[in-house]
Amino acid sequence: MGDEEIIRRRLMIDGDGTGDARVMMMFMKHFIKWCSTDDSPQESQNQYDRLLTQLASIEHSSLKWRSIIDMNQEEIQHYELLRDETSKNVKEACIAIEEAKEELEEARQVRRNRLEYDALARLIKEHPPRSDTANKLAHLTQQLHSLKSKRDQLEEKLSLRRKQLHVLVTSLHQLKQTLLIDNSPPQDDDELCIVDEIIDLTAPLPPPTVD
Repeated sequence: MGDEEIIRRRLMIDGDGTGDARVMMMFMKHFIKWCSTDDSPQESQNQYDRLLTQLASIEHSSLKWRSIIDMNQEEIQHYELLRDETSKNVKEACIAIEEAKEELEEARQVRRNRLEYDALARLIKEHPPRSDTANKLAHLTQQLHSLKSKRDQLEEKLSLRRKQLHVLVTSLHQLKQTLLIDNSPPQDDDELCIVDEIIDLTAPLPPPTVD
């Protein structure tokens, strides 16, 4: 038996320092002395009664410390169960915290989506509906086609008027040349030269001359 085991057992026997180890040593000495002495029966009976009293005290102390040890063992088991339960509760709390974090993030995302939706809804309310815009676009397109048709008609009329004006101006020019020839003295046919002018319809018309 090692020194540590001896010290441990003596501490267990001695308890909290009330002298249990010394009592046991004294009991052993008295017991050995009682066994080795030749006292009278009365004295031996008295010594035997004292030994029984000491033994009862030792047994009582032993039972007390055994109860304390059992109680400590129960406390240890209780604390181990409490530790396991606490560890389990801590793990469950960690899982709950993680789930709460995920739910919080989802709630934040939902809130951001709602804010974006409200912003888009306000922006949509500020603009006319698509059907109204489509109707306006169709009306404007119809007006544009109508204006193009009117423009084409006006261009045709303008082209016709230009042609008519060209014929009229040409006729007036020829008439003027004819009048000039009729009013001029007769000349040789070789000297008579009529020059036809080319009229540019794009240029502004000259003001009419009055003879």
